[in-house]
Amino acid sequence: MQTLAPLVGKIIQSVVGIKATTETAAVSRSIDMRPGLPNGPPPTTKDVYGAGVIIKAESGLIVTSNHVVSGAKTLSVRLPDGRQLDARFVVADERYDLAMLRISASGLTAARIGRSIDAEPGDFVLAVGGSSGLTQSISFGIVSALHRSWPGIPCQDLIQTDALLDRGSAGGPLFNLRGEVIGIVAASTGETESERAFAVPSDAIDRLFIRMNLAFSAIVDRFEAV
Repeated sequence: MQTLAPLVGKIIQSVVGIKATTETAAVSRSIDMRPGLPNGPPPTTKDVYGAGVIIKAESGLIVTSNHVVSGAKTLSVRLPDGRQLDARFVVADERYDLAMLRISASGLTAARIGRSIDAEPGDFVLAVGGSSGLTQSISFGIVSALHRSWPGIPCQDLIQTDALLDRGSAGGPLFNLRGEVIGIVAASTGETESERAFAVPSDAIDRLFIRMNLAFSAIVDRFEAV
């Protein structure tokens, strides 16, 4: 295999860029200019950039990192074809730092979800993400280790890879050479001399569907009880 271009051309069709905008009330030093009052200072906004992967094309479901979208006032998604769409938060699993979003669009391409339990140290992988809202970037590496942990992520079963990642790649997919998602990038050390990245195993994505179905059942139960 002299080039990975054909594989990259396929898998990037399922990867999206995500912008999460948070809003914080500005702090005023004047007693007459308190936050929330008509004459008070306007709230400040902050944009957080990340990536995500489409897992259900027909229903527009996207998986990303929960820390990218948590607390966001608005969410927008940039598709591979350049379309910019509003997204809705669906459900999250804080233990595994995963979240599910939904968009309404046609012509989507979903990724294939692989079995992260089959991943082994030495397997070649591709990480696809973005750089602070810019175009997609692709990195190549190997699975360095399994069952790792990282501060701030409760999951103790992370996949470690030496694939170099740009800022804004959190939430993006980690693919094996069969074009299957085996992880969702959660964190990168950012150390130039010893770059390491960690991904939540793809097997945890099933937990999002369980949570989504439970939430839907609860809504139905409340509706029927009325």
